[in-house]
Amino acid sequence: MSIEKFDLENVQIEAIVSSSGEIIVLLPSLGADASNYDDFTPLLNQAGYKTVAMNMRGIAGSKGPLENLTLHDLANDVAGVIQSLGENPVHVLGWAYGNRVARCLAEDHPHLVKTVILVAAGGKVPPDEETSKAFAKLWSPSLSREERLDAIKFSLFSPSTDMKTVIQAMTGRRTWPEATQAQSKANQATPIIEWWNGGQAPMLVIQGIDDRMAVPENGYILKRDNEERVKLVNIDKAGHLMIHEQPKQVAEEIISFLFYQTSENDC
Repeated sequence: MSIEKFDLENVQIEAIVSSSGEIIVLLPSLGADASNYDDFTPLLNQAGYKTVAMNMRGIAGSKGPLENLTLHDLANDVAGVIQSLGENPVHVLGWAYGNRVARCLAEDHPHLVKTVILVAAGGKVPPDEETSKAFAKLWSPSLSREERLDAIKFSLFSPSTDMKTVIQAMTGRRTWPEATQAQSKANQATPIIEWWNGGQAPMLVIQGIDDRMAVPENGYILKRDNEERVKLVNIDKAGHLMIHEQPKQVAEEIISFLFYQTSENDC
């Protein structure tokens, strides 16, 4: 595992790069850094894939303007990294917020994207009011540790997930307020029609049945809108942070999908 930096004119992007093989670029959730994939990428590396987990601008060692962004700007950053890697097209995985950037990338730069993998893919059907209120609490500095953990578990995890897993997933997790706010504004500034379908590349959509943030109806709509090229997988006992809850099953679905795509291309 190594940390690599990519200079893209007025933007510098940092990524955690592991192993060798076909490349999977991984985009984190809202305001999260690439280290959130640290326990997950080894499962892909063991299957023969090189992983490039990106920090978006404003997060960790990634730098760049944060004002007046759209998803297209963030997608262009990803495109710049892929071009710098020199082995395109690549597989692109977007988790939660990252799935919007991944889809925008596939729309804007289709020649760089071999497949699109979406984990917890929202966009059209919002969370219910109770979930939105619980999630909003997470940004309150006055919240006690117990209250914060309860809000996290309710909004981001399956009811069947124990609190030990929740605590392990959140331990050491850093926040990047300015980047988080910029990402939220970028999403609001980008019409959904400009990224929803995610280009024309083969697509895998993995969703947790208990996801209260990116509710499963989003995946069903995406499958309906793109019947021929979307594979939809539902995972039981999994919420928005399913990579922490069911990492092996998520990895197995990704590896199976990519193996099938490779086999199809070889025929």
